[in-house]
Amino acid sequence: MKISKLVAAAALTLGCTFAQAQVQKLKFASFEAPQAIASKIFTQWIEGVNKDGAGVVEIEYFAGGALGRDPRAQLELLENGVADMAWMFPFFAPGRFADSVITNMPLTIHNVREGSYAAWNLYQRGMLRGFDNLVPMGVMTGPSMVLFSTKPMPGLDSLSGRKSAASSPLQQKILGKLGAAPVSGFNFSNSAEALQRGSLDVDLTNFSASVSFKQFDVAKHVLILPIGPSMVSVVMSKASYDKLTPAAKAIIDKHRGERLVKIWADTIGAREEEVRAMWRADANRGYNELSAADRARAESLLNPVSEEWAQGHPNGPALLKALREEVAKVRGR
Repeated sequence: MKISKLVAAAALTLGCTFAQAQVQKLKFASFEAPQAIASKIFTQWIEGVNKDGAGVVEIEYFAGGALGRDPRAQLELLENGVADMAWMFPFFAPGRFADSVITNMPLTIHNVREGSYAAWNLYQRGMLRGFDNLVPMGVMTGPSMVLFSTKPMPGLDSLSGRKSAASSPLQQKILGKLGAAPVSGFNFSNSAEALQRGSLDVDLTNFSASVSFKQFDVAKHVLILPIGPSMVSVVMSKASYDKLTPAAKAIIDKHRGERLVKIWADTIGAREEEVRAMWRADANRGYNELSAADRARAESLLNPVSEEWAQGHPNGPALLKALREEVAKVRGR
């Protein structure tokens, strides 16, 4: 009797050990701080995966650059096997993700929901190159960028001759068409200081980022003229994905795509509107939207910029048409 109990206990122990050994663990690398809004989004998504994947697959989140701090080197973590998943910005590898600039088109995407669902659907349609050897968990965008300034901006004419940050050739062309004087060499991390010093008159950012990067503290005027947001993505290496058991793949496939896109769009969208409301509630701040006349003028100036980009880009006309279709679908829901 005692022997039978010992055998049963040993079998149970071995069974538990074997089951534990079958749980496939995946490392998710992020350069974002644990308290950052992106980390909160990823943690929420990971909790959903791990709950469904109990005993099968488990994602471990390494925030704050624990596996690699450089935002530009996140793909290398996957290629080197340091991580299985990573949070990355396609614009850091423009030669590889040449189609990602499509979301930067002016006056097309008005908010993070439109941009994120459209970006994911473009990927689903096979229109975004560069994801070879990667399995995207989600392809999204940030909120559309608008114009922040230390000086009043009642309309388009107020941009004439103003020194405006422009971090890409496309942004330089957009701001130049609007009559501003584009200035390169500035980004989120240093543009607020440049505004304060007077090296810049205008900066492109969104309300959420303006708090993190201090434009909210320096700028006192905003003009709502949607400049397309950048594409962002959470990706898994195909090598890691291919090593998953069928059961683990089923869990990951269930949660990739629109599940992550929805969490991202809902969370970032709510934060964007919260900060916008804070701005508008301050009587010392200027908040201006385009008049009907200025909107028509902006379209006449900037739509040709998008068309010109499309004509000079492989598959550009089809890509621009598809973006507009996908944004219209989201806007119509």
